Parts: sequence; C-alpha cells; structure tokens
Amino acid sequence: MPDAAADLAAVLRPSDRPNAELTAGGGNYVRSAGSWLYAATGDPVPGAADLTLGQRYAAAPRVQRDEREYVLLDDGWLLGSQARPELGWCLQCMVRITDAHPSLTAAVPVEELAGRASVVVGLTAPELEAANLLTSSAIAHLLGVTRSTVNAYHSRGQMPPPALTLSRRLPLWPRPIIDHWMAGHTRRHRDG
Repeated sequence: MPDAAADLAAVLRPSDRPNAELTAGGGNYVRSAGSWLYAATGDPVPGAADLTLGQRYAAAPRVQRDEREYVLLDDGWLLGSQARPELGWCLQCMVRITDAHPSLTAAVPVEELAGRASVVVGLTAPELEAANLLTSSAIAHLLGVTRSTVNAYHSRGQMPPPALTLSRRLPLWPRPIIDHWMAGHTRRHRDG
C-alpha cells in the first residue's frame, strides 16, 4: 500500500501553490516543509498539528459484509460538490450498503483506508475548535456592521473563505484569519 499513499499525497498537493504540500480551511492555511502556515501572512499557525486520513475517519461507523469489514462514509464526501480529494481512490473499491445507516451508504474496505492512514489531509489547531470559530453575526458585531453586510462581503469574495461550513449553510471563520482580514479591511476603508 505505500504506493497508494504516495499517489494520494500527490493528488492532495495544490497546483495553485507549488511550494505548498497541502491547503486546508478554505485555503486559509498552507502546509509547507511540514509546517502549517497562514496563507495570507506565511506566519506559523499556533498549536497546529497534522491531521491524517486515519485520524479523520477513525470514528466512522463500520459494518461487516461477506466476511469483510467496511468503513461507512457520507456520500457527500465522495461525490458531487462536497467531494474530498483524499477520497477519490474510494470510487474504485466502494460498495453500497443501504441497510446500515440512512445517510451513510458508501462503504470502503477497512484495509484500503488503513493503507492510506498516514497521509496528511488537513490540520488541527486550537483556533479551529468549534467554540473558537466565528459566525457572520459575530464578525458583524466585531466590524460594527449588519450580518447582511458580512454576508455580502462573503458572497462577493471580499473576505477570506470560511474554514468550514456546517450543514452546508453556516460558514465559520477562525478568529486569527478574520483579525488579519479586518486589519486590512479597516485600513482600506480609512484610506479609501
């Protein structure tokens, strides 16, 4: 399986940042030379650590079928606009298991996932913990504007992309990313 892990690592390398090994959090973070940095400044992300494929999917539900153990994955992770590049290999060995869980029907053999477990697919950092993330309402409060103004900035691409989106509707931003953006945003409005 070492070849599978190397192939997967090559797929994850972002083509728009040739020196970066990986991007995460909507492109707000880059991994370069084994360290996680803010894409906007190049500064190290405090407390950042690698998140591997094995760690990310360690708690995924499992099911036994035909003397083989499978890991159940959300179809959205494999297909369509929410597809994750680190899971592209799944399509070759995926089976459908419709009677195990209503929202989890895609399954891959445990040994296939285990062979790629060490591949870095993202980062963990204290600022990415749920309690530390900001909603558009919280950002509006910090800026002294309405939530609809922040939503307009977001929809027009005038602010950093969210690090993650919950339930496909609630974008969330890390405070350091917003602080950096707000400093430039305030300076532009003051000078402009």
